Amino acid sequence: MKTYLLYFLMLLSGSAYAQSPAQQGLALVGATIYTGPQTSPIISGVVIVKNGKIAAVGSDRQIKVPSDMKVVDCKGLVMMAGFWNCHVHFIEPKWDHADQQPAAQLSRQMDSMINSRGFTQVFDLAALNYPNLLTLRARVMSGEVNGPAIFTVGEPFVPPHGNPFYIRPLSLPEMNTPEEAVAHVTKQIRAGADGIKMMSASPDGQGIVPMPPDIIKAAISTAHKFHKPVFAHPTSDTGVNIALAGGVDILAHVAPDGYRPWTKKETDQLLQHKVALIPTLKLYKWELERNDLPLSNPLMTTALQQLRAYAGAGGEILFGTDVGYITDYDTSDEFRLMSEAGLSFDQILTSLTTAPARRFGMARHSGRIAKGMDADIVLLKADPHTNSQHFADVVYTIRSGKIIYSR
Repeated sequence: MKTYLLYFLMLLSGSAYAQSPAQQGLALVGATIYTGPQTSPIISGVVIVKNGKIAAVGSDRQIKVPSDMKVVDCKGLVMMAGFWNCHVHFIEPKWDHADQQPAAQLSRQMDSMINSRGFTQVFDLAALNYPNLLTLRARVMSGEVNGPAIFTVGEPFVPPHGNPFYIRPLSLPEMNTPEEAVAHVTKQIRAGADGIKMMSASPDGQGIVPMPPDIIKAAISTAHKFHKPVFAHPTSDTGVNIALAGGVDILAHVAPDGYRPWTKKETDQLLQHKVALIPTLKLYKWELERNDLPLSNPLMTTALQQLRAYAGAGGEILFGTDVGYITDYDTSDEFRLMSEAGLSFDQILTSLTTAPARRFGMARHSGRIAKGMDADIVLLKADPHTNSQHFADVVYTIRSGKIIYSR
């Protein structure tokens, strides 16, 4: 009850996702600025930030820095809009008791996992302790803890007798009837969830357990009545087909477990249903390595092919790493693997910025460096246009005009 009251009070005080903006104006001077994907950079640029918003953008010949501004020398750095990570988890034990931990400790943990990676918005795709996550989010929203805007699906659900083997001894709610699914989704959203997530096909250790069609349709129609997006963990082609038939909006992973590449017919179906895809390629690399299996394993090659096929067909890609389940927070592997799958600089930047902003209804104020937009900004040490792994070389992360990380 305390957690939900705190969240309600935060809603009354303003935007549910806006961290308290820095009061002092900020001038970021000298960076090469990519204002968005498919745009030529501004060389030796200036960005003026006031009250959490971008007040001016241009070259140093166009923009005069006010004398009362705090100036950050960004010469040699590369600027772009703050990044989204659309697949994270705050499920490690270190996030427990978020109401009692010192703010400085939580901020350090955010630095390690989130802030130092350039993420100013994240979507949590499985809360095992939902009230604890809402408490953590409230402390970030208040400005007490440095961190990103945290969106969440609350507690995801699985098919009857379909708990995934890899989370044992933990378990997720099993939906046995459409009525149970409607009640679960409604409860999650009313408690503060920004979307819902399900296992459209779940590996139970002996096989793939599919979600019954009537249950998935009931859950999705309920979420859509609340205008919330629906994520599905597909596992394999079975899960993809069930998700498409039910009307899912976003696939939380590619689906390499069946070792089948996606054909043009299959990517056309994904396009027809306007499904977004979160690749999480590093997940497969990480799983293979910790099981002493080679990266040439069909799991990895299939994951790369599926991303290559859908991105090449013009499908919407959202960046995500499954960090929090993955305990290695470094993002450079994900960027390298996305490039290996054929994604260009502009496609990767789109997946990090404008695509999620558009998908989650925030494009009017987020995802680009432009006057009037939220001052969510990342500054990199080197230009990822020449090497995608430079997307991981974060020097500053700025959220609502406040520097939440500096190296």
